[in-house]
Formats: sequence, structure tokens, C-alpha cells
Amino acid sequence: MLLALGLVPHFVHAVRETGRPLGMILSATSQANRAYVGDGLVYYLAVFPYRLAGDLGAVVMVAGLWASGAALRRVRGARGVRGGAAPQARPEDRRRVFLGAAAVLVFVVLGLATDGEPRFVCLAVVLLTVLGVQAVAELVGPVRSAPVLAGAAVLAGLTVLGTAQVVAHGAMPVPTRLSWSTVPVAREIGAAAQGRPCLVVTGYEPEFGWCSGCDAVTYAQYRERKERVPEGTRVSLVVFERGRLQPDAAGLERLVAGREADVRTIGTDGAVGAATVVTLR
Repeated sequence: MLLALGLVPHFVHAVRETGRPLGMILSATSQANRAYVGDGLVYYLAVFPYRLAGDLGAVVMVAGLWASGAALRRVRGARGVRGGAAPQARPEDRRRVFLGAAAVLVFVVLGLATDGEPRFVCLAVVLLTVLGVQAVAELVGPVRSAPVLAGAAVLAGLTVLGTAQVVAHGAMPVPTRLSWSTVPVAREIGAAAQGRPCLVVTGYEPEFGWCSGCDAVTYAQYRERKERVPEGTRVSLVVFERGRLQPDAAGLERLVAGREADVRTIGTDGAVGAATVVTLR
């Protein structure tokens, strides 16, 4: 019941924005870059929990899952007992079940509705980590909990240093090479707008939104709302040589739809190559 009540603000906002209680979820699904339904869930199962929280975090998150499962068994057992001694359900068990269920549902719902991204499940990682820390403290007892948790904090600090090295040398080169394509093009588009309202249509809308100062949408979003773009807005369609989520030449021509446009090519040294920018007049 509490979980359902907590979702009411989301449903109200979704109805206002999309006309349907599940409209925002369905919109996210339509924009997801996934290969099949459940692609995101498979991704989370494949990387859980190591790539979401590191070595130590993996142990703590598993402890949080175990504690939530144990609390659920005690709560269900207490409800199912008729006469005799009830299982020793603890006062905090319902809270653990609620937090653990919320964390698992985040993984499941987002994994089914969208593609997998670690940033989407930060809340679930935090919830399981908090539950895990509490479970470890209870497992070792009140006398040893302080030194054990202090040792865990020291290890966490050390693993952060290791994780930073892995991210810097393993994960960052790919987005860095991508930025060598997106950033210069975005900055040139922003400079050309000269303070006018502007909209960039691209497969890399987060980067273009930040670096150009313009609003940025995907091609799928633009197809849905191009008739509602405010008059006077400078619209630029960006297509990279090896870009993602972008139309081919015929699709780009259909989007221009006979309007006059300025077309220019911007060379880059990045991973997706040069950009063709079509700016509608």
C-alpha cells in the first residue's frame, strides 16, 4: 500500500505530461537503445553487483539482499502461523522488506522498460548498500561491529582509489574519443546560434545539450514534436559518419521536408567521424 501511494505523484505528473499514468515509462521505452525487451535486465544481471559497486560493494550489496530475503521470510512466516509460537519477526523487518523490494523493483522495472545503464539504478545500489551495512553490523554483534565497520570504511577508501584507476584507464578512453567528435560540433552550433533559441537534433543529445547551450532531442523525439517547435527556433540536424540513432540520407531528407536549409560538414578527430549539420531556415 505504501509503495502504491508513493507512486501517486509519478502517475499524476505522467497524466499531466502524457495523458496516461504509464506515459512516462512508455516514452522511456520508446527512446531506449535496446536490442530486445528485457535487454536492460539481462545487463543488470550480468554486471550485478561488481560493476555497480566494486569489490567491497558487491559483498555489501549481497548482504543487503540476503537480509531483505531473511526479513521477508520472517514476515511471511509470522503471518502464516495459526496458533503456536510465531517466528521471531523483528520490528524493523517490514522496513527492510520495503527497502529491499523497492531496490529489486527498480532493477526489474527499468531493466524491462529501458536499456541498461548503471546511472539508472543508483538509488537501488544505495538502498542495498545501506541494508548490507546494517546486516554486517548485526551479524558480527554489537561488540565487534564498530571495528568491523571501521575496517570496511578503510577498505572502501582504498577500493575507491583502485576504481578511479580502472575508470581513468579502462572506461574513460571510449567517451573521451567520442567527445572529440561531439564537443567541437556542439560548440560551433552554439556559437552560430548567437544567443537565439536553438534546438539540436542528434543521437547524442546529452553532450549536445550541455556543450552547445541549445535544447537537444533525439530524432525520434523530433519526429513526434517537430510541428510544435516554437517559431524562431534555430533547428540543426546533426548526422555523424558513424553515428548512432540517426536517419539515413533519405530519412534526413524527409525530415527537412522541402524547407530551405544550410548544409555544412564539420571535420573532427573523434570516434564517430565528421558531422553533417543541416540547419533549417
